[in-house]
Amino acid sequence: MERDEDVLLRVDDLRVSFEVQGGSVEAVKGVSFEVKNGSVLALVGESGSGKSVISQAILRILPTNGRIDSGKILFRDPKGNGEPIDLAAMSDRDPYLYELRGGRISMVFQEPMTALSPLHTIGNQVEEALTLHHKKTKAEAKADTEEVLKLVGFPDPARAYEMYSFELSGGLRQRAVIAMALICNPAMVIADEPTTALDVTVQAQILGLMKELQKKFNMAILLITHDLGVVANMADEVVVIYHGEVMEAGTVDDIFNNPQHPYLKALMAAIPHFDMAPGERLVSLRQMGAEDGVKALGSHFAVSREVKNMEGPHLQVTNLRKEFTIRRGSWFGSSPANTVVAVDNVSLEVKQGECLGLVGESGSGKTTVAKLIIRALEATSGEVKFNSAGGMQNVLELNKEELLEFRKTVQMIFQDPFSSLNPRMTVQNILREPFQIHKQGIGDAQRDQVVELMKLVGLDPRFLNRYPHSFSGGQRQRIGIARALALHPEMLICDEPVSALDVSVQAQILNLLNDLRKELGLSSLFISHNLAVVNYVADRIAVMCRGKIVEIASREELFEKPVHPYTKSLLASVPYPDLDRLLDFEEIMKSRTYDITAWGGAFSASEGGTLGHIKVGDDHFVLANENCDKTELSA
Repeated sequence: MERDEDVLLRVDDLRVSFEVQGGSVEAVKGVSFEVKNGSVLALVGESGSGKSVISQAILRILPTNGRIDSGKILFRDPKGNGEPIDLAAMSDRDPYLYELRGGRISMVFQEPMTALSPLHTIGNQVEEALTLHHKKTKAEAKADTEEVLKLVGFPDPARAYEMYSFELSGGLRQRAVIAMALICNPAMVIADEPTTALDVTVQAQILGLMKELQKKFNMAILLITHDLGVVANMADEVVVIYHGEVMEAGTVDDIFNNPQHPYLKALMAAIPHFDMAPGERLVSLRQMGAEDGVKALGSHFAVSREVKNMEGPHLQVTNLRKEFTIRRGSWFGSSPANTVVAVDNVSLEVKQGECLGLVGESGSGKTTVAKLIIRALEATSGEVKFNSAGGMQNVLELNKEELLEFRKTVQMIFQDPFSSLNPRMTVQNILREPFQIHKQGIGDAQRDQVVELMKLVGLDPRFLNRYPHSFSGGQRQRIGIARALALHPEMLICDEPVSALDVSVQAQILNLLNDLRKELGLSSLFISHNLAVVNYVADRIAVMCRGKIVEIASREELFEKPVHPYTKSLLASVPYPDLDRLLDFEEIMKSRTYDITAWGGAFSASEGGTLGHIKVGDDHFVLANENCDKTELSA
């Protein structure tokens, strides 16, 4: 390592492999990069590209079956003599590594809930590194911990010190993890997908916080992510990795304004964005042959002519409400019950062949609405009417036999493709199960249908005897889609169907869903917290917050003329993969539009009157005070 005072960490020709049954697998293949003092370097790539393995190698926390085969990890310790230290050459038990972890280099993990212990208070966990690396009294450690909790945005640090992780929201848990990483004032923080599990507004706040703290402490950040929007807003330099090899590296300006490698160009083309032309398709990195299958088999699985020619909406939800009763206090005591309203008088309709997007953050009630529609949960009040070939029927009044018949016509695609498939069943049995439950066909007839379903979603029928664990995340989601299509439904309810997938696999699934909807004549309710994804698939969009629909409009109208402050906040928090449209972190950090009490004016019921959906344009409604001055609702 040349004597370059600006370079904090240099990874030089690093190779890492894992011993597995049948031999070894090389996960990192000769990767080299530099992290400069006070800068942000982003490692970008899909799942399995080797990003997290590199971070584990730097901290020397590889799993027991992993090893560094060759290469150097040269770290210039700011508290050392100025000479670089080769971390790769150290013994696993070298005392310096204990000083390094948390003291010189710390880590912010992807999932804040699993990164925090549920048995210890936040204060105990944050101050642990401080007491390990510095000789502090209990009082001094507590004072320093409360100071760093305040620094990362806890409104009441003294109270937060005594709280447990399960008492905090996702955003506050991630702030606690950042506090743990900062408590010893490290020279570098490795942030491994630090915002992937967070909602878009919380993500923007956490990114703003990290940017602010990075400048305040002049620390370096190694940011591991697959989100190019996050990269554009955070990074100074970028390294693009695929299958353990560096495809392209350069400054953030070079990467976004002059991409060279075909993989990087393909990665950018696979991301849905708000500037896409009508009918423009996402470019998938790896086609899986579903397009021809959809067209070839479309007529067989298409919705019946009677349904296509029906009058009125396909699905009509009116004043739907769901209350959950919870108790506080002893299990055996007589403490009073508390009621939580999860869905608050929601009304919406889905037209035949239309895709309605339902957008909102975690806890807004989106999934609860979906479960109420298919009667997986019983509604407290309201109506769910479904218009089929037999006419309009009230779903909430159906008996057991009628409900079974209804569930053939409305099917659900779930968020997590792994946990929604039975690991003990082969793909053939998973796809055959709907036919067996509804007593459709026997033996070879069912087998033929299963083969057609596999072709329809672009999977090889030769894989029918495999189990779910032998498929990738995108392939498992295709199996979930095939299962949902088995009974020839008229409507699909898609609950975050791509949130667990990489951007390239996400493009495949979104293109497949769009093709299926057009070719088969399906209606759909598409639930997501990703506005760019909803913009790509939906015809109209409803925005939910705290159990209420606050705005509903056509896709074009909502993105061009948002009215409600919550909708505006969501749109302002989306990180674009575009250097000319960076997030305004200062404004986001001050914003409280995710807080229902901060809306005020025409969007509050505090001045008298009630909240209702007021028409502000063609098929554009916003939740506002019915007594308000309508000029306040101009977009």
